[in-house]
Amino acid sequence: MGIASFVVGLLVLMLSPFLNILLVLPAILGLFLGIIDCVIKSKKKAAKGFAVAGVVLSAIALVVCIVITGVKYFLYDTIAFSFDNNNETTSLETIEVAGIGDTVSLDNVNITLLSIDYNFTDYYSYAYVDDDCVIIKADFEFKNLGEYTEYISYSDFNCYADKFECDSFYSVEDAFFHSSLESGETGTGTVYFEVPKDAEKIQIEFSLIMYDDNKVIFESTFGDGAKN
Repeated sequence: MGIASFVVGLLVLMLSPFLNILLVLPAILGLFLGIIDCVIKSKKKAAKGFAVAGVVLSAIALVVCIVITGVKYFLYDTIAFSFDNNNETTSLETIEVAGIGDTVSLDNVNITLLSIDYNFTDYYSYAYVDDDCVIIKADFEFKNLGEYTEYISYSDFNCYADKFECDSFYSVEDAFFHSSLESGETGTGTVYFEVPKDAEKIQIEFSLIMYDDNKVIFESTFGDGAKN
């Protein structure tokens, strides 16, 4: 057992900078074997050099594993906290709210909400629309203010009715619009969503990069006639 403790302690100590937390149990095992062998050899008054060496190496390896693991977790928490704070700050600074007719600049693109049809019905005859919902049609205009080509499509938009996400509606001829705008070019696009009839506030979000906090929110309210 003394030799086993020595071998385990030596291996764990050598690998501890790399595997650290995975080697805590082997280090404890090496320490346990060395202590038992020391007790047995003491009773027999036999040499216990390997056992003592195993105990020392295993104990040092265990401390190294624990310290390195603790430092790693501390650094991870510090970086994660800093990253979350930066994201929160960015989110607060980069979300802009606009309305119908407003133009907002986002990532070198000017985007304007031209109009919203709150009761769009010119879709394919075979399309299914829930009895409690209507289809809204939102027309946008884009202008590339940057030096590089900007790709804009229907997938850059999301819609919320009273803060609940709405489904996109694709049973229309131009539902899957996409535009590649060179520097200085202007283009238009239309998006469609299925929205509950009793919704009060509509929010259409536009973001050029998926999962990016940098976005524009176009807000509007149903008119009295739009619910009928």
